[in-house]
Amino acid sequence: MADLEPFTLVEESSRPGPPHLFDDVVRLTGGLTADHDLQYAVTLRQNNPGMIVTGIPTNNVPLRAFAAAGFATCELDTETDSSWSWRGFSPPTLRQNKGTLAESIHFAKYHYSWNNEDFILYTVGFMQYVLKERRDPENNLGPSKAVDTLIRTIGDWLMSDQEVVWVYDRYWMRSKPLWNQVQKATWDKVILDENVKKDLTNVADKFFSSRDVYEDLGVPWKRGLLFHGPPGNGKTISIKALMKTLLDRKHPIPALYVKSAPMTYDIRNVFGQARALSPCMLILEDVETIVTPQTRSYFFNEMDGLENNDGLFVVASTNFLDRLDPGLTKRPSRFDRKYLFPLPNEHERTLYCEFWRQKLAAKRSIDFPKKLCPAMAHITSGFSFAFLQECFVATLLILARGETGAVEESDDDDLDAYELWRTFKQQADILRKEVQGQNRKAPLFVGRSDVFTDQVPAEASEQRGYSAPGRESRGDGSGSSQMALPNLQGLCVREELLPEFPYAYSKKKWINSAAFEYSISQ
Repeated sequence: MADLEPFTLVEESSRPGPPHLFDDVVRLTGGLTADHDLQYAVTLRQNNPGMIVTGIPTNNVPLRAFAAAGFATCELDTETDSSWSWRGFSPPTLRQNKGTLAESIHFAKYHYSWNNEDFILYTVGFMQYVLKERRDPENNLGPSKAVDTLIRTIGDWLMSDQEVVWVYDRYWMRSKPLWNQVQKATWDKVILDENVKKDLTNVADKFFSSRDVYEDLGVPWKRGLLFHGPPGNGKTISIKALMKTLLDRKHPIPALYVKSAPMTYDIRNVFGQARALSPCMLILEDVETIVTPQTRSYFFNEMDGLENNDGLFVVASTNFLDRLDPGLTKRPSRFDRKYLFPLPNEHERTLYCEFWRQKLAAKRSIDFPKKLCPAMAHITSGFSFAFLQECFVATLLILARGETGAVEESDDDDLDAYELWRTFKQQADILRKEVQGQNRKAPLFVGRSDVFTDQVPAEASEQRGYSAPGRESRGDGSGSSQMALPNLQGLCVREELLPEFPYAYSKKKWINSAAFEYSISQ
């Protein structure tokens, strides 16, 4: 046995050159369902030797949109490769129009031409793969100078149109339709206390005009506003009007609107883009769906951490103030001014009816005298603006279809002569059950809406939405306290609601008042 070789001979590896980590990455992570992108890249490189393969996300550089705008040509190639798309029906935007056929392309190959350069373009889902022949001294793995030039050109083309609103819904996109909607928004269409309207515009304008003041005082140039209150009372339309105000400045302030940001990396993307576009207005609608237990700490760090947030004017809204983390609602450096949007009082409901009366002034078939407005406001106590709108829409649809029913006996013989009033009253009765169901979720209070004060009981200040001092409330950066709520003097609970709502202001203490909403009537 002595002549047996004590070592096992190992053949020399036949793989030339050093090992490629990329090959191992593909082998370990590029399973059939693990990472398709790597698999596509490998296949394209193997099948197209001598060409550089560049992957480009569609939402970042829309090659086909650039061609559709007339700056390039993009011809579908079905001879050298297959294609796959979904075809369906696109409904009409208006009922009287006809729908059209629609197509969603999942896989296709194109011949793409731009600036006397020819490219091969593959679209696979939300990814684009551009193939361009390699030129000395370019490497086979890229990058391609021609493709990079095309990317920069499309990026400059996208950025040339500033009449857009940036929208984040898992990724950033530029929305022209939303910008067009904002252009229609004016404060004249917002039924809100005039002092609150004026304060909102002043706070925004002064902030973006006071950078030097902030720097001189050595404080961060940032602000945060929080709109809260029951749904349907003007928070969203006020945000649109505020966006319009800032876009109309001599130097327009861009608006960034966040629809969904469920993960920490989404929060990072949101604030990263906001810092890149500052000074800007960052809108966090339904903020309770953005700041969750999973993202809470990360959001706080982005909002008020070590990063430079100069120029960020953050406006958040919520229908559920009680669901927000105290670190969000009670930390002045995050949201230093809170605005309550309560249920409209009778005067505000009258103004809203006047708004509809002006809209219908040209409709000769609808008799809408001014005296109907206070009557309509009186029978819609507890209605939000959203419910008032639904009442008007339902009424007008019934009148248009000629479906008015029998008239019930009423003491308002003079008003009952108007078909609009009779139908509106019927629809208000139908909606009232739903309104009462919503209002039972929180107690309703009454008080005066024309008296504002900063004399608020200490134990009630936070629950009532006391506005912390703002750095620009006097325009000099010094700040002052301001109330965004009515005076509590004379505030009382409606007697008929006492059995159902044990949340009274009793013996100068708020009972079970972690959060509540209220309606104001004069």
